[in-house]
Amino acid sequence: MRINNLQITSSSTLNFETNFKSPICFFRGRHSDLALDLIRELIGDFGSPNDPDQIDNGQFVLHADMEIDDKNYNICYIRNADFMGDKRLGVNFESNNISFSMYDTQEFINKCNKLDMGKTNILIKTADVIPCVDKRPIFIYDFFDRLDESVDISPIIDKLTSLDRQVFIAVCANYPCKMTNNNKIQIINI
Repeated sequence: MRINNLQITSSSTLNFETNFKSPICFFRGRHSDLALDLIRELIGDFGSPNDPDQIDNGQFVLHADMEIDDKNYNICYIRNADFMGDKRLGVNFESNNISFSMYDTQEFINKCNKLDMGKTNILIKTADVIPCVDKRPIFIYDFFDRLDESVDISPIIDKLTSLDRQVFIAVCANYPCKMTNNNKIQIINI
């Protein structure tokens, strides 16, 4: 599973689009945890410790280009579309149309469910990933913010990169950019 492009919009909190070019992506900003929670929800990984409904009434629109098993999926996920709990997902829309592929949507959901291995891809206050057969991206919360600036994070980054999985990391807005001077890291300021 690989996310190639992501766009998240809401009425006032998040509005960004990015292409993922590096294996490790630092989301830097006040709502970095929220961005990770929404990406997790997009791939069917529910149960985030923070409730996205507390911000902008939980109304977010996510667009993503994702690859699973060598097939591309163009996804639109609307969270709390008309009311709380109203979640809508469509995959592979027809050009200049609101019609989407029901087959590809169900296939995408089935593949995400098949890849679900519980919480093995979620790390809180640690970056110690145990190698396993999980192919989903890794999400790291509340770890890098806690490291002293004198700590060289290169060995941690090298270990994460060696897993051959995407890694999404949430850090605060004040996280020093000099800590992430590494060609394996992409920073998204939100």
